[in-house]
This record gives sequence, C-alpha cells and structure tokens, in this order.
Amino acid sequence: MVTYGTKHVVLKQSDDIYNDILLPLKERSRHSDKRCVYFYRIIGFNNQTEFIDKTALLHQKLINLGDLYLYFIENIPIPYNEYLNNKINETFASLVEDSFFNNGTHEDRLANGRSLNTSEYGLQADILCDIIEKAKLFPVIVAEIKAAFKIVLKEYIKKETSVNIGKVKNFISKLLLWMHEYIPELYKVKSPWNPKILYYGDIKKHAAFFLILLSQIGCDVLYINPHSDLGYQKADNSNRFSMLREERIKIKLKSPPIKAGGKPKQPVNMEQLYQVVPTMGCSAVVKLKNTNNILQDIMVPLNKRSGYLGHPAPVWPVYFYRYIGVSGTMDTEVDEYYNRLYQMDKDLRSRRNGYIRITNQLTVPENNEIAFYKDKLGRAKVLLLYGSEKDFLINKVINAQILPTTINQPLNNTINTAFKDIIYLFDELEPNNNISKLENFALKMIGWINKYFKSLYKVSDFKDSPKIVYYGDIKSHEVYLLIYFSKIGCDVLYINSDIKEDDVFKQIDPREEYTKLAQNELSKESEQFPENERKVRKATVAYNASQEIEQVIYSDDVGLFKPWQFENSMTKPITLRTTYDELKILWPEEARVRPEFKVVNNTVYVPNLFAKIKGTHKELGRYWHDVSDLSASKNTHVITSVPFTKISYSKRDLYASAFLFNNSGLIDRERLYKSDFYKYGYLRNSLQEFIINKVEELIKADIFINNDKELHLKVLMTILNMDENILNLLEVFDYPGYIPKMVIYDAAKDIFSDEDAIIIAFLNLVGIDIAIFTPTNYNNIELKLKENLLDIHQLPSVQFDLEVPDLNIKPNDESKFSVFLNNVSQRIRSIPVIIKNDL
Repeated sequence: MVTYGTKHVVLKQSDDIYNDILLPLKERSRHSDKRCVYFYRIIGFNNQTEFIDKTALLHQKLINLGDLYLYFIENIPIPYNEYLNNKINETFASLVEDSFFNNGTHEDRLANGRSLNTSEYGLQADILCDIIEKAKLFPVIVAEIKAAFKIVLKEYIKKETSVNIGKVKNFISKLLLWMHEYIPELYKVKSPWNPKILYYGDIKKHAAFFLILLSQIGCDVLYINPHSDLGYQKADNSNRFSMLREERIKIKLKSPPIKAGGKPKQPVNMEQLYQVVPTMGCSAVVKLKNTNNILQDIMVPLNKRSGYLGHPAPVWPVYFYRYIGVSGTMDTEVDEYYNRLYQMDKDLRSRRNGYIRITNQLTVPENNEIAFYKDKLGRAKVLLLYGSEKDFLINKVINAQILPTTINQPLNNTINTAFKDIIYLFDELEPNNNISKLENFALKMIGWINKYFKSLYKVSDFKDSPKIVYYGDIKSHEVYLLIYFSKIGCDVLYINSDIKEDDVFKQIDPREEYTKLAQNELSKESEQFPENERKVRKATVAYNASQEIEQVIYSDDVGLFKPWQFENSMTKPITLRTTYDELKILWPEEARVRPEFKVVNNTVYVPNLFAKIKGTHKELGRYWHDVSDLSASKNTHVITSVPFTKISYSKRDLYASAFLFNNSGLIDRERLYKSDFYKYGYLRNSLQEFIINKVEELIKADIFINNDKELHLKVLMTILNMDENILNLLEVFDYPGYIPKMVIYDAAKDIFSDEDAIIIAFLNLVGIDIAIFTPTNYNNIELKLKENLLDIHQLPSVQFDLEVPDLNIKPNDESKFSVFLNNVSQRIRSIPVIIKNDL
C-alpha cells in the first residue's frame, strides 16, 4: 500500500483488479481516515478472447452503478459551457506572462543555465489554485478537490518542457470543464461504493492528467490499452500515481470490447450485483454448437470439439438439439429411425461421464423434499439489502447452499449462474408471476436438479460432457430444466417423431437462443422408446452381395484400394533411408508397392523419399539425365532458385495470428475458419482438416535447428499462404497411389529461408517425395532442418556456376530407359531398405 496525493487517499495494490475494483470501500482497509482506491493501467494481454470477455463483463457490471460509473473510449469529450468559459477568460485576463512567469519560459531558463526547482513548481501551482478558488471555479461537491488539482497542476508544469501562461490557461480550462461536467454526477449520492472510471484505448496527456485528478479525489480508475502505454506515460512516466500491469501481447484490436451507449435509468445497487452469485474464480463459458448430424456429433468428446478450452478459464461447446419428426413413414424407414435411436442410446451408456434417458414426464418432487429445501431457504443468511423480490429469492437459494457443489470451482460458479439465468428466463416468459409462484418453481427446479446431478456428473474433469436424452411429450417446466442442464455443460437431445409436440419449445425459445432445431420432413405419432434393435431388410440380395465383396476386396489386408478410399484418413510418413541408386529406382513407384507401406486404424503409412544430392557425376550428361528424370515425373513441382517462398504476410499479421491458438497451444479451428487469414475454404473438408492437423504436428515436431518463440506463428502463416503449385501437390495426393514430388535445384550460395524450410518439412510430414540437387556441395537445407530427416548422397565431382537446363526435356532414349525401370521395379520388394525414424 503506497500513500500519495491528498492525505485522505491511499493507492491500493490488487492481484485481481477485475474483481477487486467491485469491492465496497469498507472492505478494502481498516484505515478510518483514508480511502483506499485502485488506479491500474492494463497494457496488452496474454489471451485475446479472455481479455475481451473480462473487459466486456467488467463493463457490464460497472454500468449498473449508474451515475457512479464513467467510461471513455479513446478520448474524453470537452463539453460546451459558455458561462464557465467566459468566467475562466475573465479570471485569467489579468495574468500577464512577465508578471507570473517573471523568469521567462523553461527554454529561456535553460538557455540562461537555470530551470525551475520543485519549490517553484509548487509556488506557481499554489498561486494559480488560490486564483481559481477565489474566482469560485472549483466544483464545491468534493472537499479535497483543490488539493488534488494542485498536485496535478504541479505535475503538469513540471512535465512541460516549455511553459507559458497560454499553455497553462488551456490546460486549466480543459480540466475545469471536465470537472464541472463529470465530477458532480459522480458524487451526488452517498454509496458504499466509490465512483469508478474506465478509460479504454489511446489517451492524450491532458486526459491522463484528468484520470490522475479523479483518482486523487477518491475514484477507482482503470486504464486499459491493448497495445501501448506511451500516451499515459507523458503524464506519469515514473508510475507515481498508478500501478502498471503489462502483458505479453500488444496489438491494436479492430474494435473495443466495450461499446458506447446509454446507462440504465434506474441503476441497480452494486451490492445486489456483487452478492447474488458469489464468485471464487471464473465460471465456465458454455457455447451452443451447430451440427448437421446431431446423432453422430453428440458422441464427439468435449475436449475434442472445436472451441473447447480447459483450465483455468473453461469454454465448453455443447449441443442442445430438438430432433423432431421422421424422414419417412414406410415400415423400413421407421425401423431405421428407431434403430438409430437404439444404437445412439447404447453408445451413450458406455460414455465416461453420466447419461440419463427420460421417457416419461417428470413427477413433482415429494412434499418432504420440498419442505426440506424450503426450511433451508428460511434459515439462509440474506446479504442482499436492495433489489427485486426475484433477486432476493436467488440470493437466498445461493446462500442456502441447496444447489449441487463439486470440487470443481468453475463448475460450482456455473451451477449458480445458470440457476440465476433460468429464474430470470422463467420470470420473463411466464405470465402473472409473483414471488410465491417464483418460489414454487425454484423449489421444483432444485428438487429435479439434485435428483439428476450426481447421475450426470460422475467426473468433473470435462474431457467429456454429460448427456441427457428426453424422449416423448414434454411440459414447459421440464423445458426449463433441460435448458438449465445445457447451461452447466450437458449435451441435451430432445426427440419426438410428432412435429406438433415441439410447440412448447417454440413458445419458450422461438429464436433458438437456447436450443437448435433439427426437423425431419414428416410427422408420426410417437411409439415407445426402442428397447431392442429392429430387423431391417431394404436392399436387394445382389446389392448386399456386391457390398460384401467390395468390403473384402478393398480391405487393408488384401492391399487393393478404391480411388480416394482414404481421403478422410491421416498419413504417417516413413522416410526411407536408401542408396542413390535405390532412390532413382523407388522414385517413380506408387506408395502401395514401396517397402513398409501399410494401413493401420485408418492411418496410411507412406514410405516417402527425402534426399539431398551433393556434387555431380564426372560426366555431366549423366548428371543432367538424373536431374531431368526425377523432374519429369508426373505431379512434380520443380524449383530452380532459392529462397523460393514468397512472404505475403506482414509482421503485424504474424503477431495478430496469435489469437488463432488456444491456451493449450493448439489451433482454435473455429476462429481460424472465420478469420481473414484463412483462404482454403474452397478445398474439400477432409483436406482442410488434414492440412491443419499436419500444421499442429509440425509445430510439435522437434525438427528445426532454430526453434524461436515465434516459430509456431510462422509455421501457421507460411502454410496458410502456400504457393498454389505446392498446394496442388496435396490436392492430387491419393495416399496409397502415386506420390507427388518436389525437386529443388540449388547451384548458388543463397540458403533456404525459414519459410522454405517450413514448406519442405511440412511436405515431408505429409509424405511427399523431395529431392534437392546441390552441384556446389554448399550447405543449404542442413542449416535449417536436422540432418537425420534426410539422406545425403555425395557424387564424385563438384561444379560451380552450372546453369540449369530445361528440365521439362525427358531423358534420351526414353523407351529403353522405361524398359530398364520396369525391369528393376519388379525387384524392389527384395531390396533391403533401412527405415528412418518418422517425425
């Protein structure tokens, strides 16, 4: 705790300013004669999403203080006050430069070898404050305003390198106009809370001094700037009047997390806001996800879903779908419908976390159970002094501790917050509500919540979400219960084949804010939930036989594959260690006939080639024959100069891409696909997923010699901006078939760039064949990537200034050469091949 400014104010430190700024004054210090205030500068952020959410949430809390809260975005507007302007001009009209600053400007004093000392700053500030007070220009609502103004004025005069009466008058005028405009509103009512000021964005020097003045008279001040502190430092570069919290990432956001807008006419008492839902740590953010196949996607574990974040600020992407109607009414179609439900129910029963299926409308909790909760409510300590009866009831429920609790604090906070939300929703939608009706609804909800909670939350590590399936007709109170469980992280599926039974949801959630609708074309009266699988025979015998034969022929064991059979699979490269002659023999062969090719658990293990050929043959014709032969292969991208990667993104883009990663260091795919950086939306979905998976593999792989802190950003941005010819190699790659290739000819002293190395490493990780010809013997790729990734073949001769010929010309005597390759290829299975460690 550091004393500063007036004798009545103490600057207080905080480990959690976003929460501590909400504390009433009486809870901050035992000092009876001093007010403990906060003045913090938050510069930059570590996580953009968390920064935006926390700032926006704080603003929403503070705005409920009404006139006790002021916020500014980028500037403080100067009000028009003709009377005050005239009075200031009259007051300063009698001040003459020579009589007041009788030793000239600071520049004059410096030229004469003299500058003002501290006592002279104070003397000038004293004189000016006396003049202002005598003219009755200070707002009289704050007793210590003159002392605070003097401190600020003294600092201003001290900071100005060139001061004159004109500048001082301009500064004083601006502060007085701001003081008369804003300070009376802040102090017109007595409150347990002191006024709060939030300033977001860049700030000018005069405005920074005004923030210091507000802090000096007892306001809590929070200055937030995501990219720079330079503006504020012009007023307080020694951090005398505020405390600095500087974070790792500093970029200017496209739009501020708080928006300019009006305040509520009737401010909510802050004690209500602070105590209705006590918080110890953060709550989870529960996001409703969309899907085109809810019966399939509900099986995806929570921590594998896009948008998921774990500890310490959890984000849980959940599903709440109404699966309504049937796709057909023929017997086979209905049988298939119920078989899908049966199989889904069977799969859900084996989940790690809890699952409940409700097939009958819920019964009201027993009278003795309701009496127990009602008794605990009556004995609950009530901290809420103001607010509505609804808020009073919520406060009692929270403090009675009759909602479930776990060892997971974010989940506990979410349980409380969701209960508040559901009471507010019920009160908003249900007609003729009163406190008795609200309490009966709350007690029913509490009974149901406690009945099902333990069955749902068998574990609370949130690697998988609990599941609820409600089948059949439903009543409105049960809809509210399902919405509540969705809000605490459960996947919820409501199923009814009768379309008209969905009307109750449409009344409560017409805009699909809490649920999503997946409606089939036809309606059918509901039957009992299937307890057994139904036999379905809809295909002909010939069709089934053909399907069975295809499954046998195109199985992994047989080794025959349909075109693009594995387009939804991943590859694992097995980079072969070969001799130079073996490289040339294996180069044209498909993956499926190379040694060590296999398919295991839908992963295609691709035996690929990665080699650097140093030097040349003594007979250059033979050397060019090899280069031309490898370059003439189909689906081969040839590069004849390095560096070959064009950087199409700026340094600012590189740093801005940090927001595409989550706290676990993985790519946030939802953000990525929505960002301006992403240009691959036109590719087939399986290839898009394949590319991003390989980017994550490359980031984790320890293959780069220089592993700087920006490498993960550079890897992502480089792959997102690949040359189209290189991207085409991925598009044509049918993994068991012909392997696309890259041939690089480097005869100069230029080395590969970091981006070149990223592209080469990425293609090797995909399974592409790569050959680098270096006739000079110079180092290039080995300066960027670890040498154990590739073979290095040394030819006997070295050549300099060897110009590359047209590599599109095929080798001479092509027919004989092809016969030779065909003969040798028959023997490749018997050639011993050493396998390198894969990435």
